[in-house]
Order: sequence, then C-alpha cells, then structure tokens
Amino acid sequence: MRLLARALFVPLGGAIAAALWPVRALEVVDLDRDRLVAVYPAGPFQLRYRHSVYGGLVWEQFTVVGTEILLDSVEAEQEAALEYYGLPQRVTQTAGRYRLSSVRQRFGELVVRATATGQRTLVVGRTSLPLYGQGREGHRVRIRVVRLPAGWLALSIVWEQIRERARP
Repeated sequence: MRLLARALFVPLGGAIAAALWPVRALEVVDLDRDRLVAVYPAGPFQLRYRHSVYGGLVWEQFTVVGTEILLDSVEAEQEAALEYYGLPQRVTQTAGRYRLSSVRQRFGELVVRATATGQRTLVVGRTSLPLYGQGREGHRVRIRVVRLPAGWLALSIVWEQIRERARP
C-alpha cells in the first residue's frame, strides 16, 4: 500500500510543484477598467501602430531582460516618424523602411493609449492583439513583466487558443 501511495503522490507532487513554479510573463492590463486583457510568455514582442502625426506604420521591437522591457529598435514607413522621437541613433533605410537600431532603452513597464487612429497592436510571436477598439477611445493599456505560476500561464495560453479557434 505504501508503494502505491508513493507511486501516486510523488509524480502528483512533482506536477503540482512544476505548476506552481514562478515564471516570467508579459501581462497586458486595461488600466481604465482595471482588467487583465492577456498574459503571454515573456520574450520578444512588438508594438505596431500608425503614427498620429506623420502617418505610416511604426514597429517598436522589444525584448525582455529580467523583469524589464528593453526597446531594441524602431522601424517606420516615414523617416520623420523616427526623428519625432529624438533618439540619438542614426536612421538607416532598407527595403522601404527607416530604422533606428541599438536603441537599448529600458522600461519597468509600458503604458500606451489605445486609439482608433493609432491602431496600436501588440504582436507576440504569431499572435496579434489589437489594443484599441471595443467602442472605446484613448484608454490606457499597461504592458509589464510579472512573475506568476507556470500552471497559470499555461492555462492562459490554452484558453486564448480555444478563444481563437472559436472566432468566426
């Protein structure tokens, strides 16, 4: 009987420990409604939007370092959109896009306004999450790195995949 109990509880205890193990994740929160929007594994991501002054698309490339968000580079269809930010890096042009490389700005969190004009979208891997819409204009969205149990992150990912498949 003891052998059966060990055979059952040791793997179960290991599974519970693994599910409770803290991992880093990207947390997306609607600050105006104080509501969790999404959770993704911590890793490279992108913010894509339409520049409100100069037009054209802008792509901000980020990586996660520890619990900080690092802006690696910025690309834009319009050179003026990059100059608008006043960063010291030299603008280069390739394949019809303008680029600022090696930006290396660190952030504890990002807080952005979600507008229909800017159409700000979070891109994580092959997943795109429009931050604007829902009949609202200008609401604040926070993106930050958090630590949470691995099991919670796994459930969030599975739930999002189920929702994606259910959409028409």
